[in-house]
Amino acid sequence: MSRAFPRALFGGLAAALLAAPAARAQSPIAGHYPPGQSGIRGASSPAPGWMYTNFSRFFSNLEVKDSAGGTSDEVHEVRYANISMFTWTTSWKMLGMRYGALAGIPFSTGNLTPSSADVGSSSFGLGDILVTPISLYGDGSAYDYQFQFTVWSSSGHFSPGGASNRGSGCWALVYSVGGVAYPGGKRDDWSLSAVARIEQNFEQQDTGIHPGDDVVVDWGVGKALKIGTHSAELGLSGFGTWQITGQDGGGDPGPYRYLGIGPEGSMPIGDTVTLRLRLHWEFDARNAVQGNNAWLIANFRL
Repeated sequence: MSRAFPRALFGGLAAALLAAPAARAQSPIAGHYPPGQSGIRGASSPAPGWMYTNFSRFFSNLEVKDSAGGTSDEVHEVRYANISMFTWTTSWKMLGMRYGALAGIPFSTGNLTPSSADVGSSSFGLGDILVTPISLYGDGSAYDYQFQFTVWSSSGHFSPGGASNRGSGCWALVYSVGGVAYPGGKRDDWSLSAVARIEQNFEQQDTGIHPGDDVVVDWGVGKALKIGTHSAELGLSGFGTWQITGQDGGGDPGPYRYLGIGPEGSMPIGDTVTLRLRLHWEFDARNAVQGNNAWLIANFRL
């Protein structure tokens, strides 16, 4: 695999550091994975079979934050991404865990983990496709756990400094571990979940920039309950993301970080469909673009 792997996410990326306006603090190129994509029960083990999940994500109220957390620019822009995720889980076991695989196909109006150089992009197009050839699931009476290995491609359009970029222009490998605890062994009551992902990013094409690696931790705490004759789940979820190695090239502005938190709720519709709403407000950002996230998620068991 060439030394050209990425870190921006479904749909898009930032890599136009060359074209960043002087008034904006320069921030490093961020990773592919959109923090907060996994929330309540995010590491639960799926039953064998096929599943389709459609994610709609809105990213608004963008502010460019400098290394001290001050606002260097306000961006009056709303970004949108739609991601189709196909998950296949088997009964076959590897290392004592059930084997599965998944693939994600994103379309977006711009990179949803942008740097300061990637604000102001326009149009809707294919982003960077991801494939997870290894997804292992285990469970016990009061917990689930998982390990995943993901390859994030550079399939989306990318041109240094371009206004219509939907891809990162580089590749990434993602290593994930997660778990869910069900206090008292009651899976229909409280749940506490967390998934940690380390992104190994490779050199960006045509720029010579090697983005730093990062770690993203998604978490969620939920309570299952009855609303009339319907079951539902309500709770709180959030994330933290930190750059853990320095960016090589493009002038390293220092590491980035940002956190997010907000309410989440889900409700099944029949036996095969679950709808979920997740709202996250970002805060404590450093060297990053900070905003608010709204996720609308529909899960279909095929």
